[in-house]
Amino acid sequence: MLEKEKRANEITDSLKKRIQNIKDIQNKEKSRVLAIEWIEPFFSAGHWIPEMIEIARGQNMISKSREHSRRLNFQEIVDAEPDTIIIMSWGFDVKRNVIEYNKTLRQNQKWNSLKAVKNNQVFAVDANSFFSKPSIRTIEVLEMLAKIIQPDKFQGIRVSKESFLQIK
Repeated sequence: MLEKEKRANEITDSLKKRIQNIKDIQNKEKSRVLAIEWIEPFFSAGHWIPEMIEIARGQNMISKSREHSRRLNFQEIVDAEPDTIIIMSWGFDVKRNVIEYNKTLRQNQKWNSLKAVKNNQVFAVDANSFFSKPSIRTIEVLEMLAKIIQPDKFQGIRVSKESFLQIK
């Protein structure tokens, strides 16, 4: 026995409190959020990501909690009318997600007509470090999503500067 039960309980309680802090924030209108796991071809972010977006007080578009990621066609993205788009290609950090975004979507007129793009509400995240596998970092992911989805309500949350970037 490691005799670390007390410390483990303190850590667990601290993590639960951080989740509850996010859940306690109420918003009248939820931002319509589209999490994209891959951009060529488009894939939705599935598994645990939709539930995390909902906890972070966004309205997850297209994918459903606990469903696998799946291929999307562009019309589905248009029909979803996202307010916020999060690019989270698995295995890529922020820099690589931005490079792929610029290479693939930057000059696409249809893409540029989306409300989220016009309103500069497209974000690249460090999917490799934060989103690719469940871990204690899951709490940091929730805080990051809350900060992206509702920056005015989650100003006090501190997240690593390298964890996400607003693409303009």
